[in-house]
Amino acid sequence: MEMGPPIAASAVLLLPLLLCLLRWAHQRRFTGGLISGPGSLPPGSMGWPLIGEMLDFLRYFKFAKRPDDFISKRKARYGDTGIYKSHLFGGPVIITCSPEFNRQVLSRMAEEETLSSGWPSNELLGSSSISVVDGFLHKRLRKHLMEAFTNPKALNSQLRIAQPIFISALENWVSKKRIVAYNETKTMTFHNICQVLVSFESRELLQKMERLYRGLMAGLRSLTINIPGTAYHHALKCRKQLTNILSLEMRTRQELGAQKHDFMQILMDSVDENGAKLREIEVVENIVSLILGGYESTSDVMMWGLYYLAKHPDILEKLKEEAKLVRERKHQRELLSIEDVKSMNYTSKVAEELIRLANVSPFIFRRVVKDNVLINDYCLPKDWRCARFLFSVRTQEYPLDQCLIGSNAEYLQDFRPRVGTYSGVWSWANVLPW
Repeated sequence: MEMGPPIAASAVLLLPLLLCLLRWAHQRRFTGGLISGPGSLPPGSMGWPLIGEMLDFLRYFKFAKRPDDFISKRKARYGDTGIYKSHLFGGPVIITCSPEFNRQVLSRMAEEETLSSGWPSNELLGSSSISVVDGFLHKRLRKHLMEAFTNPKALNSQLRIAQPIFISALENWVSKKRIVAYNETKTMTFHNICQVLVSFESRELLQKMERLYRGLMAGLRSLTINIPGTAYHHALKCRKQLTNILSLEMRTRQELGAQKHDFMQILMDSVDENGAKLREIEVVENIVSLILGGYESTSDVMMWGLYYLAKHPDILEKLKEEAKLVRERKHQRELLSIEDVKSMNYTSKVAEELIRLANVSPFIFRRVVKDNVLINDYCLPKDWRCARFLFSVRTQEYPLDQCLIGSNAEYLQDFRPRVGTYSGVWSWANVLPW
């Protein structure tokens, strides 16, 4: 039976109305009872039921490869407020994207304990990851990890392990004459991280783990739909295999009584003031998180470092001069020490600027744990997530075509970034959420 013209016309008219009604109901579900009281919600939209604004997010981040435009679109629509509401990764979110708001989001957790760590995809990171836990458990894990990171023995060990890997990789690049920097920097970074953290050297094992981490990373940027065939479902399987690999390594060490000079061993041996050690799951899941945090971001900084230094030979020449002065104090093939690295002031400034420009971590997530949290008269509802957006901050004061890495070498030497505009890949705010 065919649909008559009047019925078809009614359906065409009712469908947009129904869609608008669903969108309005979705908006009211999260914001209806929050407009009254002190402060108001930031401008923005909650998008569509179930998916929120994830389609728009994926469009700019995954397909168009223009993440800055995700925020630019909201600035054009709602004004340059530096803070917006949205619905991403399955829940309501407050997005901050200005130095002032981002600084307040980070400082409030330490000063008032109004915000807690709150990564959206908790299942992918694990219930014992420092990016997920809060309260007493967070403080306990942070203490263990901070002590492991700042352990002098660990720092010297990391430097001793990393240098031969980098030297070998660079010599290999020279022999090839032509390389794809994107692939080579990722492989070198992953092998270095795995050796420093867990002393893995088997090329076959490292290649397998790198594939698993790529699958896990893809799941963190996808819709949290656990259905076979989705990126999220595949990421869960990758995470399970990674935890199995690390758990097996930890149990093997315990059974054999083996002692290795790496980050895993320091965590295994670490005890708190009560003499209690970390559980196996706590060690394993935080190793997974640390490799994840350093793998893609660090390799991309290296790749962009090659690009920028090739464009600016004056900066490259000053780096060579500083390295030559340090090398003259060393024997041939003698490795650098911590003191040598600390003495390379100009190199440190260039590295910091590269990190600012090449920071690929889009968000740092927090969860609001108290009622009536206000930031500059804007309300942050309890149990909402707060996403500190990093891309726009790194370039809004210094656009990429006018950035400091493009200035002369002397100007870079005296540069001090304004508070709130610098978010390093390996800053403690990223690795150990406060």
